[in-house]
Formats: sequence, structure tokens, C-alpha cells
Amino acid sequence: MENIIANISIAETDLPLVSDCDMLTATENFRHMDRTADFNDMIYVTDGMMYVTECDIDYEIGAGELLFLKKGLRHFGKYETLRGTRWVYVHFTLNEGQTSGKIYLPKKMSGLSGSIIGEKLLKLCETFHSSDKLSRLRTNSQFYDILIRICSEQPNGESVSDKICAFLDTQTERDFSQALISEHFYLSYSRLAAEFKREKGISMGQYHNAARMKRACHLLRSTLMSVGETADALGFSDMLYFSKKFRAYTGVSPTDYRKQIQKKY
Repeated sequence: MENIIANISIAETDLPLVSDCDMLTATENFRHMDRTADFNDMIYVTDGMMYVTECDIDYEIGAGELLFLKKGLRHFGKYETLRGTRWVYVHFTLNEGQTSGKIYLPKKMSGLSGSIIGEKLLKLCETFHSSDKLSRLRTNSQFYDILIRICSEQPNGESVSDKICAFLDTQTERDFSQALISEHFYLSYSRLAAEFKREKGISMGQYHNAARMKRACHLLRSTLMSVGETADALGFSDMLYFSKKFRAYTGVSPTDYRKQIQKKY
């Protein structure tokens, strides 16, 4: 099944092919062009702020931030980028045939002003426009090094769905929120939900509920908190509703669960 999320994946042996690269300065206010490109696009802003919309998500790319736009997905400028904004862009393609050993590039990165990655991106433009007959090969090699550095900041082998699981595990004290997930991962919820269901076989809401109930079991086993206090600690305003969800997950009420645990010890 096609991977429909907006993050770009790169294989372990994948050498990127850079088709265009440059640094530009906006001489007047403008909106990013409306297009569905046949290449991936990386935008790194050095000064000012750029606005791009992709997959119904509005991105603000400030100084020292970069954003990856994925091949085949429509993107455009809903808001104006102001005069004086400076940015580096890199158009590139990757081997789409390899299906194993892939990791995902982050959608967006921050804090790159003065960093090694930021410096290498500025150097990349010089290499691309060099008259050296090996400039394109050097450009591809340098950009590959940049992607490796970016990937090295991500947990090895961790998919977007794995990251969602890790995030939901930290959200057991509140109700499930589609908006929060979309905001945290810079992607539309519908696309994240489809990918998560494909990989995990359950919905994000089901995973979050299970994580919440596992936390409830832990609190009932290891603390003296009452059922009401446990419900409150997990963000349930209605203790009866909490008890209903707990029974659906474990087959017993919170009170009976605690009694069963106490009998064992």
C-alpha cells in the first residue's frame, strides 16, 4: 500500500539526486507558488519567515528552520512571505524502488542557525553552481551527508507510527485530541490516522485508550489512590465513565481489579 503521509523516507543506500539548489532573497512580498512537484523540496530559511501550506497544514518556517515538502503532494502559499526573507531551496529525488531499510526525515527542524547543518546547506549552493566538472557529484554527496546528519537526530528505525505511540504514551492524563496530534507532528490528522491504522492495525484513539487503561491499572496496583482519584489523575471528569471504560478494557470494575490484585499478594 502506498505510504500517504507527508514525511519523506530515505533508504540506507539511497544517494539523493539534486536537480536544483540556490539561495534567494525576496525583493517583494509574494506567495509560494501553487504546484504539485515531481521532486522533493527542502526549504531552509536564514532570515525572515516563509509560509507554505501542504496537506491542509499551514507551516511557518522561521530563521534557522527547514521544511521538507514531499514529491507528489500539492503545496502553495496561503499567506504572503515578506520582502527581505532569505532562504535556501534544494530540489531532489530519491530512489523510490527500495522498500526496506528506510527511515523518515523529520517534516520540520528548528535551531539550525549557526549549526553544522545550516553551514553545510549554505556551502551546498556554492558547490552546485561551481564550474567544477564534478560539481553535481559533489553536490549529491554533500547533500547526502546533510541528510545523514538530519537522520542521525532521529531514533534509528523508528517510524512515524512508532513516534505517535511514544507521544500517546505521554498523554494518558488527558482526553484524546486529534488537533493536538496534528499540531505535534505537523501533518493532517486524516493522513496520520490512515498510516497508523495501516501499520498498527488499530486506531490512534484505541491505542490511547489502551495506554490510559494500562496507566490506570498501574495506579490501582501500586498506589493507595481511590478510584475517583485515579480517574481524576487520568483526566476523567466523570468517575462512572472512567469505570465503564476500565471495565470494557479489563473485564472488571476498578474496585474489583484492586481486590483481585490484593488477593494475589
